[in-house]
Amino acid sequence: MLLYGRIDTMTETGLAEAVYLEGDRIADVGSREDLSARYPRIKKQVIEQITPGLHEAHAHPQLWGQQLDSLDFEGLTEPQAVAQKVAQKARTLPPGSWIRGGGYLFRAYPSSEMLDEVAPHHPVFLQSRDRHSSWANRKAMELSSIGAHTPDPPGGVLVRNGAGEPTGYLLEHAQELIYAMVPKPGLVELERGLQDLSRRGYTAVHHMGWCHFSLAEQLAHSGQLPVRLWWALDRDHWRETRPGWRGDSLEVAAVKFFADGALGSRTAWMIEPYPDGSQGIVLDPLELIESEGRAVLQAGFGMVVHAIGTRAVQGLLEVFHQLQPLSRRIFRIEHAQHVRDQELPRFAGLNLAISMQPMHLLGDADLVRLHLKGYEKEAFRLRDLWNTGLPLAFGSDAPVMKPLFEQNLQAAIRHPFNPRQNLTPEEVLWAHTRGAALAAGWPQHGLIRPEAPADLTLWENQHPVGRVFKGEIELY
Repeated sequence: MLLYGRIDTMTETGLAEAVYLEGDRIADVGSREDLSARYPRIKKQVIEQITPGLHEAHAHPQLWGQQLDSLDFEGLTEPQAVAQKVAQKARTLPPGSWIRGGGYLFRAYPSSEMLDEVAPHHPVFLQSRDRHSSWANRKAMELSSIGAHTPDPPGGVLVRNGAGEPTGYLLEHAQELIYAMVPKPGLVELERGLQDLSRRGYTAVHHMGWCHFSLAEQLAHSGQLPVRLWWALDRDHWRETRPGWRGDSLEVAAVKFFADGALGSRTAWMIEPYPDGSQGIVLDPLELIESEGRAVLQAGFGMVVHAIGTRAVQGLLEVFHQLQPLSRRIFRIEHAQHVRDQELPRFAGLNLAISMQPMHLLGDADLVRLHLKGYEKEAFRLRDLWNTGLPLAFGSDAPVMKPLFEQNLQAAIRHPFNPRQNLTPEEVLWAHTRGAALAAGWPQHGLIRPEAPADLTLWENQHPVGRVFKGEIELY
């Protein structure tokens, strides 16, 4: 197959006009005139723009598949508006059915009373946009045996009233008390999420935890994976398997750690305190990340660490410097959302990829101004981190945000509160293609050149309209 268009090769060649595909590989790249003469009888297709296949470099595809079938609270910042949607849903379900949803962003923690009023006969469990906190009603807490005498679990907090009673708002690992009772997502949700991502033009997805690897292996063995899948294991499961490829579409590659929580839930681990005096929540202590990380690296896995707050980033850089002699794979820091000037030089010399989600700026800008007044310049340092020379990889953290390339582009080229951190459109595209491929440790991907995999994204009017996956063209 011969494709004509504006081709961003992501190589020293720069732009090209035609690419020839032979099976599942790229066979030739060049001018339209040269390739037309070279392959006169080959089927031809004209596309406005062709790039290496987009990577979704940070996603939870099973949870995204679940969210596609749950209540969507994106853009809602008031508990009353969320409760109205819950009330509407409750009227359509038999008593006792769980009501799930996510995506809200509140400035303060609400209590269960509002949900109790609109859905007294349904257990309700709703997650914040960042998934690091949740809101439950009394019915859900009763089913989960949560009461005044329930202790806070390690790495979690049950928000309580003055009498010590849980209010219905749960932070970090406290959510697991209700997770244990909620119907679990499975293979159907994982497949639904991956199929949705493929229809958005993505050819590769970097999975970032909260799903058992055996489900992905089922899809890989049956030939049902619609994307190349780079898999980071949950920390609790890595000893159950070994690193490596399962066929040509799934690589079990790394182990995921969590240094802290998230800004929206005020659980990101900060050096300077929030206005209420808190400094966030440590999830995996740095000592554990270092000690367990040694075992992970010695077993041949890579390391992926969620670090959002300034203290989490500071501590993780120290851990990576200590562990680098053991690593055979590139390290990954996920988010790196708040970085002090003092830490920028510490990125140098590390075999490290920086995985970010610029689109979170669209919702977090007001929260940065509210919670981190005077420290705004430390947030979302896209240009400063690009200038480290380390690979940047961009994703959405779906279901935290919808997996839309356009939103990352919008946020990264028009930084809401620090224009000095703007990137160019070309740099954003690089971070979704070549940069993400390097973060995965896939040097042959993210390029349009002979012998590279025939994984391409097809564009019209700056929007993905299709893709080529393993040499097969799909138009939407």
